[in-house]
Amino acid sequence: MQLINVYLYRTNNTSNTYSDFFKRYILFKETGLTGIQFEYSPYGKPYVNIPGYKNLHFNVSHTGHYIVGTVSLGCFIGIDIECIKPIEFDCIEYFMSETETAQFNRLNLKEDKLDYFYSIWTLKEAYSKMIGMGLNMNLTEVSFSLENQQFRSALGDVFCHSMIVDEHYRLSLISSKKVNINVVDIESNLVIEEFNI
Repeated sequence: MQLINVYLYRTNNTSNTYSDFFKRYILFKETGLTGIQFEYSPYGKPYVNIPGYKNLHFNVSHTGHYIVGTVSLGCFIGIDIECIKPIEFDCIEYFMSETETAQFNRLNLKEDKLDYFYSIWTLKEAYSKMIGMGLNMNLTEVSFSLENQQFRSALGDVFCHSMIVDEHYRLSLISSKKVNINVVDIESNLVIEEFNI
């Protein structure tokens, strides 16, 4: 089974420019490639067109004080991280399937509802990023279920990973193959110090 590194970097700079820099950093760490030129799919998903790296996939997400990213040679991946904040739940009908909504409504505690909300949201966003659609798809057509404290996809062809980071963030990763995940916590300023290429 393939091992995938999930790079976790705490920073105050989550701008698009820094996100682009972070993509280059994790690609360098995983492949040694430098001078990368990104190309973009019709929905804006970045990719690289480099001989010998046909099956190179990567994804980055940022929110609050975190940027996360992952790289894979051989399977499609998508990643999302969100800061967990108290919210009203009046938007669930726009992205949850009927099955997910029913499971959500069975939860009694507000904390459980909040955790479920962010779990489903980050899984859906990670899935939409994996397939290259972003939020240009009908998210209610994709369904995840919580069974024995693990999320499963009704699609049957993707694998779900979801975890809490730093008590205030939910991170989810979707992959097209079963993978093991290794979280690489990058120390502050290490990206800039190491990436002098």
